[in-house]
Amino acid sequence: MYKCIACKKITTKMEDTVRCSYCGQRVFLKLRPEIIKRVVAR
Repeated sequence: MYKCIACKKITTKMEDTVRCSYCGQRVFLKLRPEIIKRVVAR
């Protein structure tokens, strides 16, 4: 999933063109799931 920087819309899949389908901007942020990794201390 990607989030457009200009209009803050979230798109799930990118087509052949790397542009926002709403505003035409080319800059995106890749949204990653918040995974909390726990490590046992020794």
